[in-house]
Amino acid sequence: MADLLGFATIALVSLITLLIGLKWPDASKFIFAALILRILFMLAGHYLVTLPDSTQDASGFENLAWTWAQDGFLNNLDDYPGFNSFFYPWIVALMYSLFGRSLLMIQSIGLLFGVGSVLLGWLLAKRLWNNHVAIKVGWTLALFPSLVLYSILPLREVYSSFFLLVAMFGVVNWIKDGSYKSIFLTIIGFIGAMHFHAVLIIGGFIFLLIVGLSNLKKSLKLILTGRINLQALIVIILVLIFFIIYFNNKIYIPYIGNFEQMTNMGMLRESITLRMRGEASYPEWTNIHSGIEIFYKGIARMAYLLFSPFLWDIQKPVHLFGFFDGLLYMALIYLIFRNRKVIWKDPALRIILIILVSYIFIFGIGTSNFGAGLRHRTKFIIEIIILAAPLIPRFIFFNKIKLRKYLKNL
Repeated sequence: MADLLGFATIALVSLITLLIGLKWPDASKFIFAALILRILFMLAGHYLVTLPDSTQDASGFENLAWTWAQDGFLNNLDDYPGFNSFFYPWIVALMYSLFGRSLLMIQSIGLLFGVGSVLLGWLLAKRLWNNHVAIKVGWTLALFPSLVLYSILPLREVYSSFFLLVAMFGVVNWIKDGSYKSIFLTIIGFIGAMHFHAVLIIGGFIFLLIVGLSNLKKSLKLILTGRINLQALIVIILVLIFFIIYFNNKIYIPYIGNFEQMTNMGMLRESITLRMRGEASYPEWTNIHSGIEIFYKGIARMAYLLFSPFLWDIQKPVHLFGFFDGLLYMALIYLIFRNRKVIWKDPALRIILIILVSYIFIFGIGTSNFGAGLRHRTKFIIEIIILAAPLIPRFIFFNKIKLRKYLKNL
């Protein structure tokens, strides 16, 4: 029965993907490729092999959801957990209480969000660059190994990255058009992402701060001269919301804390030490003991977040997946560095870069083992790919002559 429910969900997701392909024919090839590849890996992991990162947290979330589901749908509905790591198993528990236990069904829902992320990434790349670059983004997202993996595991990453992408879409539309609808899209995206990982709300704060401060002088002038318009009012409200939330010690954000806790070095050291456990732990020298160490050790921890495990960290065959994933991140970060001047000149690309670097810094400070780091960096890999996209070689480059020419121009 569980497998039947799972295959029915796969069929439904496939039908939705077919409709997406009919709606956006330019995206149909890589959308279908993303679907088929993810289904194959999902079925292989379900029946044949153990996929990387498919135990521990993944099985823990699923088992917890089934335990909660025994209380029934209405009782679970009353136990809304808020913005923390229990939101995902709570959603799964609601589904289990309605339809029964089926891991394949839950994986298939993640598959839908994974395919949706490929589509949104393509659309965002078209908005930021052009159709030629967007096609490269679509294929890269469809085939990128960690995106394939975390689309089909019962973990939060695929949902976090999807809603973060929705938020980025709103941010870009606001920067380019000043559309008020974009504000609501941005809010929906960041709130959705925050439900699956609370730290992601930081991107929303940065957006509020940048947009608010960049328009503050003009908006204040309009208000002081009695010429209040909607944009001026929104800007003032955004700035006030940011400072109230950030500096009010009574307002607590899960996993982040209040302003006092965010700036407390003792609490930061304790948090880092608690996470430095197991064979996948970062080296002890990366531990932060003082405020000044945040600057130079923070850079080292950002590198560990993005690129580890390094060759000397490999202790098991499964670590090889993380190693090769880190190599792909190195290539993408190098392409972003090469393209930095173009990115910085464009306001929309610039704000995505600022938010992205902020996430890398925050997760770098807060993560202390490369097992968790592999998952965390997947949350914003789509934005990394989009920024690097103009310099990503087309797949036609794998013709030997064209590949040699491309490498010569690097």
